[in-house]
Amino acid sequence: MLLCANCLAVARDASNAPGHLALHIIDTRRSKLPRSATVTISTFRCSDCGATWRYREAKDNGPQGWSQVLSEETGEGSASGNNASL
Repeated sequence: MLLCANCLAVARDASNAPGHLALHIIDTRRSKLPRSATVTISTFRCSDCGATWRYREAKDNGPQGWSQVLSEETGEGSASGNNASL
């Protein structure tokens, strides 16, 4: 998939980095394990090029910010373990 110019400009793996106006939220999941930080992962789709992105926000030592989702990971509602990256 070819990314649009706006998606190419998204800063990956940077906390508080902005997305762009064509990214529309399609899913949000929050997870809280005992004695750990709450993790929020929101999934977005670009209306210009169709790219799927995730934004991970948490006050822990895990990765933060934007990451592009590969096409085989986008199966919403699949048994692929959507919370595995937490």
